[in-house]
Amino acid sequence: MKTDAVIIGNPENRRTAFFCEAAAKLLNGTITIVPYIDLLTHINTILPGITPGSIVKIDSPGENTAVRKLLIERGLGAAADEPYEKGPIIHLQAWYKGYCGLLDRIRQQLPDTAHVMNTVQDIKLMFDKPACQQHLYNNKVPVPRILPPVDNYDELVLVMQQQRIMRVFVKPAHASSASGVVAFRRNGRQVQAVSSAALHHTPDGPRLYNSLKVQTYNRETDIAALMNIILSENAQVEEWLPKAIIHDRYFDIRVLAIAGKARHMVLRTSKQVITNLHLGNKRGNMQDLIAIFGAQKLTEIQQLAEQTAACFPNSLYMGIDILLTNTANVFVLEVNAFGDLLPGLVHNDENCYEASLSAALQQKEARAIC
Repeated sequence: MKTDAVIIGNPENRRTAFFCEAAAKLLNGTITIVPYIDLLTHINTILPGITPGSIVKIDSPGENTAVRKLLIERGLGAAADEPYEKGPIIHLQAWYKGYCGLLDRIRQQLPDTAHVMNTVQDIKLMFDKPACQQHLYNNKVPVPRILPPVDNYDELVLVMQQQRIMRVFVKPAHASSASGVVAFRRNGRQVQAVSSAALHHTPDGPRLYNSLKVQTYNRETDIAALMNIILSENAQVEEWLPKAIIHDRYFDIRVLAIAGKARHMVLRTSKQVITNLHLGNKRGNMQDLIAIFGAQKLTEIQQLAEQTAACFPNSLYMGIDILLTNTANVFVLEVNAFGDLLPGLVHNDENCYEASLSAALQQKEARAIC
C-alpha cells in the first residue's frame, strides 16, 4: 500500500537523509522535505499539501546556524547580532520560545488525517528538562534527586549546603548534545567543575562557547562565572549520582524506544563523567555490560525505558538516557525527542529509521482497521 512521508527538518542534515532512505525503502510513496529555514524565512509560508494518511516526522532543527539564529530572533522578538557560527551558549530560553512558537504553527497546519510520529506537545515537554524530569517523577519513574531551582552560583552553593549534597549536575533546560552541561562538586573550599562549555573572558564580560573538548575548572571565580550564565537561562539541577564503570570507563546507556518497546541500545563510555559520543567518547560493548552486571540488569534497563516511554503515549519514539550507578541502581537521566540518530545500530534487521517508520506504518494500518 502506498504511503507518503513528510519530514520537517534541515535538508542538508544526515538525519533527513537517513529518514528519506528508510522512507524510500519502506513506504513506496512521495517523500516531501519541508525545510525549517523556509518556514522561518517566509513568515506566511505554510506546509505543503499533505495527503491523507501521510506519515509526518518533525525532526531536529539543530546543526543549522541560520535556523538557530532565526528561532532565537523569533523568541526575542528582535534581531540578534551574535557570532552564531562560533557556537556561543546564549539565548537558550529565547531559542526555546521561538521553537515552541514555530511548533505551534506547524501543529495548526497539520491535517487531522496525518500520522504524526511525535506530537508537538511531547517535543516541547522533552525539550524542557525540569518539566520533563518532574513529569517522569510524577509518574513514578526513578530520576536523580531534583534540587530546587536557583538563579546564580551563590544560590546553588546555598541549596547544596541545605540539601547536604556535595555533587550536582547542572543542565540548561533547553539545550541538547551536552551543551552547557556542568558536573560540579564542592568539598569545603575545594571546588571543581567539568563541562563541555569553554569559558572566555572578554571585554564585554564572560562568554560561553560549545567545545568538543571537555573542560575542567578549579578556580571558583571561573566556576561562578560559568554557573551564573547557565543558571540565568533556566537549568535543571540534580544530584550527581556516581556512574558505574566498565573497563575503567564511566558509562550510561542510550535506549531508543519505539512504539513503547526498548529497541536499539548503545553503551556510551568515557574517561570522564560526560558521556555524549560527539565529545570524543566511545561506544562500548553491550556484551560487557551483560558479562559484568548480568542479563537481568539489561532486562531491568529495558523495562525502565519502556516505563518511561509509557509516559509519552502519543509519541512513537524517543531516546532515553539511563544511568547505572556504581551500586547497580538504574535512573533515567533524560528523554530526547530527537534521540534516534544512532548510525550503524541494527535491531531485528532494522536500523533506527527503518524501525520507527515500520512501527508508524503498523500503527497507521491498525487505526485504519479500527
